[in-house]
Amino acid sequence: MKSVEMLDYFVIVLYLLISLGVGFYFMKFNKGASDFFKGGNKIPWLVSGLSAFMTGFSAWTFTGAAGIAYTDGIIIILLYVGNAATFLLGYWIFAVRWRRSRISSPMEYLSERFDQPTRQTFSWSTVFFDLFMVAVWLFALGQFVSVAIGVPVYVVILVSSVLILFYCLLGGLWAVVITDFIQGIILLPFTIILAYAAISKLGGFSEFIAALPPEMLEIGNTEYSSWMFLLSWVVMVIFGYNTRAHAQRYYSVDNESSAKKISLLNFVLFLFGAFIWFIPPMAARVLYPDIAELWPNQSNPHEGAYAVISLELLPHGLIGIMLAALFSASMSSVSSYYNMFSAIITNDIIPRFRKEEMSEKKMLSVGRISTLVIGIVVPVIAFGMYMSGKSAFGLLLTFSSIIAIAYGPPALIGLISKYSSHWSGLAYFIVAMFLGCLGWFALGWGLNENVLYVIPLCPVIMFGGTWLYNQFSKEPEHYVQRREKFFEKLDTPINMDTEVEDSGNIESVVFVFLASVTTFMAALSLVFLLFNEPEDYFIITLYSGITFFLALIFFWLSKRSKTVIVNTNDSTGKIYE
Repeated sequence: MKSVEMLDYFVIVLYLLISLGVGFYFMKFNKGASDFFKGGNKIPWLVSGLSAFMTGFSAWTFTGAAGIAYTDGIIIILLYVGNAATFLLGYWIFAVRWRRSRISSPMEYLSERFDQPTRQTFSWSTVFFDLFMVAVWLFALGQFVSVAIGVPVYVVILVSSVLILFYCLLGGLWAVVITDFIQGIILLPFTIILAYAAISKLGGFSEFIAALPPEMLEIGNTEYSSWMFLLSWVVMVIFGYNTRAHAQRYYSVDNESSAKKISLLNFVLFLFGAFIWFIPPMAARVLYPDIAELWPNQSNPHEGAYAVISLELLPHGLIGIMLAALFSASMSSVSSYYNMFSAIITNDIIPRFRKEEMSEKKMLSVGRISTLVIGIVVPVIAFGMYMSGKSAFGLLLTFSSIIAIAYGPPALIGLISKYSSHWSGLAYFIVAMFLGCLGWFALGWGLNENVLYVIPLCPVIMFGGTWLYNQFSKEPEHYVQRREKFFEKLDTPINMDTEVEDSGNIESVVFVFLASVTTFMAALSLVFLLFNEPEDYFIITLYSGITFFLALIFFWLSKRSKTVIVNTNDSTGKIYE
């Protein structure tokens, strides 16, 4: 098994510098709060879509999920197929409705659909619980990099936290989605190459399958490898992947068609990835059946399976790409939530403590201050998780399931049905949060119990409770009228002429920038040939070829992007294509 060398460290440092450069470059796109929190509705759908994909894809995939692949086998593939399937609901239902909600934070619509107490309670509680979920991603990143190169976990957490905070403060949502996009371009070719190398190492796909222990190809042998757990997982991610940071991607693009394309892109990428990403850790089970011998001091050594197989099979330079990909996967998820947190604090929480309305400039300042505070709190929580010795998979499952199951059902039902009263969403949320915390932290619940016992209460409370309430009382008319106006808005398509500021040549500029960065990465990877043996040349060349092909696609997209001409003879000053 190889060790990390100077070339790999150089690649990591270069990637970190590119991330900082993105923050500086896209500062100019932030003219006010709308640009900082939702990109002024001018973010190209392909960029926003890959950003949404990377938001749902963190270092946890390479640690916690890879650990399940190592110990339990094919169940993890089915779990990620479930992830993919949830985006079809976004395509058919939720993407359009999120875009038509015309909001700046995922919580903003709650006061229109329900009431202000619901919006405030959801806002405070979501930020609190999601802080812990984001901290898990940082902890997982530190755990992986520590295994790979021997740097202490707390150092990785600190360095990555500072970097993420820096480009989030500078560039807002533009910096987040563009950095996510670059991270995706690093990640996707790398995972394909590593899967190919793992299968080749074992003599081919048939030999790979034959070498796996039989229990890894079966369902029902362990806590996580069961049909009930799979069903519960899919139910949970339906609410996780159609709300919060993913909702932000839907309303940051220009129209409903673009929002639907985001869902479809994520469905395709997750479905493809489910059958690619977990080949390497499953191959690690064959090559290193007792992985604990490699790291006797690690509390969860199986979660280092991806690092092991990468160091075993990749040439130098691509090992650096692997570590950069891990940084990228976690940084994209964390940065997306940093921006979402600041949007919620600025648009939903702070205004309740101010009598006067904030200007765009003031909101931008508050957003940046909020991001700074969040960027300090999250790594502190991650340090605590590291000291606890808990599994990244278990920690993420705990916090993500509690908040997804409490927030998700009323948030999504509220988007598609107006037949529940203004208090119903808050009533379910309080019950679900109480039962979820009690179950996980006191009664020893897992995901199955949380789904089985809590989610059925949502229609009972929201619809049954509303029906019962209406038998004895009448809902105040102003709540009914406000709800009706909200659903009229959801039924009204986006008017591009009046509602979306013309993006000029922003789309072309964005794709030229992405094509240039991707071309640079493709050319740089060819330099790796000088530092490796001839048997590694094919893998390096293949990686460079895939990356360069993506660069050509981005150059083509930049040419297809609209070019605008201002007709100076038109007194209206309207921009024409």
